[in-house]
Amino acid sequence: MPAVNPSLFKCFATAVFLVLLALAGKHALAAGLQIAPVSLEIPADKKADEVWLRNTGTETVHAQVRVYRWSQNQGEDVLTSDTGMVASPPMVQVEPGQQQLVRLVRVGPMAAPAATERTYRLLIDELPIKKVTSKVGLDFVFRYSVPVFVAGTETAKPQLEWSMQSTGGHAWLVVKNSGNSHSQLAELAFTPPGGKTVMAAAGLAGYVLPGQYRRLQLSVPPSLFAQGGTFTGLINGVKSTTSVAPISKAP
Repeated sequence: MPAVNPSLFKCFATAVFLVLLALAGKHALAAGLQIAPVSLEIPADKKADEVWLRNTGTETVHAQVRVYRWSQNQGEDVLTSDTGMVASPPMVQVEPGQQQLVRLVRVGPMAAPAATERTYRLLIDELPIKKVTSKVGLDFVFRYSVPVFVAGTETAKPQLEWSMQSTGGHAWLVVKNSGNSHSQLAELAFTPPGGKTVMAAAGLAGYVLPGQYRRLQLSVPPSLFAQGGTFTGLINGVKSTTSVAPISKAP
């Protein structure tokens, strides 16, 4: 299955914004469109779930709704076309003050429960509407990316292994997940032995999917990790502490 071209995350008309929703509350708001919930966790035996789109703006919202299989390759997120889950309807038109139900339905072999969690991304792309206008400037179009997790039949248990690498003068955190469910990383702070705690990755740092790994470039110099130390952060919303060995050169 072909991977999604990275340029899709950058432009439709004249500008596109990628809206990350995972750390928002129950709703996310941008350009008049609210989405609820902003993250889906579907039980193993449930074949469908739903998302609501609400237009709080003053103009009609037209959007395309698609589901992609979500994996990680070489520490980076990858989205690929997949027929195991579909969105209905795939195109929506939401009038001001109105809302639209979008159903996510598991189909084919993917409808059967699996031992390990399956991961998807629901992409909602606002479509530009051509208008006759004398206004000079950019027409902004938004993309919303909603994480979707289908639980496995086994008890969810992520198992993380942390390490540091130095590449190109930058410090990289590598987190491997040998467990059967995802881990969300956020607000990562680092403390060297006997040193001062610094924020290494503020906000949402990303997800580590089951059986895969995430590679994150940090905003602090590699020298900070020369003696190893301790990371403190939120793992699936729970404060956790993890020790790491001294930084090494990437192979």
